[in-house]
Amino acid sequence: MSSYSLADFLEELGQAGELVRISPEVDPALEIAAVTERVGLASGPALLFGTVRGHSIPVLANLLGSEARICRALGVDCLADVAVRIAEMTRPGDPESWFEKLRAVPARAELKRLAPRTVRSGICQQVVRLGGDVDLRQIPALQSRPLERDRVATAAQIVSSAAGSPEKAIGRCDVCLVDRDRVALAWLPHDDHARLLAEYARRREPMPLAVVLGGHPAALLAAMAPLPPNADRTAFAGLLRGKPLETVRCRTLDLEIDADAEIVLEGTIGPEEPLYDSGPLGLPGGFYRAPHSAPVMRVAAVTHRANPIFPAMVPGYAGDEASAVAGVLHRWLLPLVRTQIPELVDYDFPLAAASRYCGVVAIRKDYAGQGRKLASALWGMASLMHVKLWVIVDDGVDVADAASVWSAVSAHVAPERDVFVQQGPPDLLDPAAATAVIASRMAIDATAKLPAESLRETPARAGMSEEIGRLVSSRWSQYGLRQAPPRK
Repeated sequence: MSSYSLADFLEELGQAGELVRISPEVDPALEIAAVTERVGLASGPALLFGTVRGHSIPVLANLLGSEARICRALGVDCLADVAVRIAEMTRPGDPESWFEKLRAVPARAELKRLAPRTVRSGICQQVVRLGGDVDLRQIPALQSRPLERDRVATAAQIVSSAAGSPEKAIGRCDVCLVDRDRVALAWLPHDDHARLLAEYARRREPMPLAVVLGGHPAALLAAMAPLPPNADRTAFAGLLRGKPLETVRCRTLDLEIDADAEIVLEGTIGPEEPLYDSGPLGLPGGFYRAPHSAPVMRVAAVTHRANPIFPAMVPGYAGDEASAVAGVLHRWLLPLVRTQIPELVDYDFPLAAASRYCGVVAIRKDYAGQGRKLASALWGMASLMHVKLWVIVDDGVDVADAASVWSAVSAHVAPERDVFVQQGPPDLLDPAAATAVIASRMAIDATAKLPAESLRETPARAGMSEEIGRLVSSRWSQYGLRQAPPRK
């Protein structure tokens, strides 16, 4: 029997004031997205739209839009608890890299118990529709932005396997509903699934795919995590939630999926299947992805719970759910990045840049040119290669405090020396990209300069002495001022 119930979790959120049930009828074309965007901008609750025009399935939005709800979903008191679990994989002296620990079946004892556990049946298959009974028009996928031509599933996990091997690929991408039995998969050229599809095409074999909607939030978080290729994301989901994810075999495919899913689409991409001209799609951050050609999956089966809920991750401006999740995932994976870049102390990805396009990184600086070396190392990681602006600061600067960061920039940056640009793979999601062929990326070295980097010594910060600071603090009430400003 599956161990997770979305209905029970929503009941818990409702009692905690973290869920609002919306009963008036709403339109899946733009209206749900507009409501969700306003709630997200205000850091508001999860939303359950119970009556969706033209559909019998309710829509759940903004489920993981706050740190508090992510913690509840994973059964932890704070996000740091999950970071500790991940950091355990990077203990000094451990000969096994964190990458190897997440490949295939985890080898260490504490990770073995978190490996996915196969069950004979799952509630995701309480209802099974095959062949001619498949009708994707019953699914209340949303139109989130005015220029979108298709209804889109934005919180979909994509599950497949490598041709001729047990290697499994799991990720997240937008899924456009084309007609009653076809969907277009808007993944990126560097995604694992694009690589696998190219291999199936070379073999002239159909590529099996399952589109999984809902299930335990840890599964979606793992699908979205910036992990290296070939990482076992179901094992990572078990690590996030602290116990194994239960999986069940698809009805028509040799693939294992989350047994707790709400809705599952099973099908294949044929080697001769024409590409679909996917129109503009809304992106986290509030812009559109340009029209592009997307592979098409023919759906042979739809399975779902008896009373399913359709999950939606509405793209919007700063504060949208996907950006909030991306920021949390970066925080969790910081210990893993440190194993590759030991001098890295901390980093932050501003929500205003969709937790994707810009980052601030603090380093422990020991030698001249280390800032450039660090930026190159970060861009060399698949998960960070599309960060188009890094601001590099010294250890001790709060990377999440914009005032401290820009103070470091003003104090330590000479543009002709400290601003540098590299070229790299294009980011098809970057709204400012000048070309879809080669992209440029910039870094600003805002660290204090060493003698080998500057002809003049970096001026000392003109701060007050500790003695006068203590004096003023002790006499503050005597000055007749209401509130003391923070000391810098």
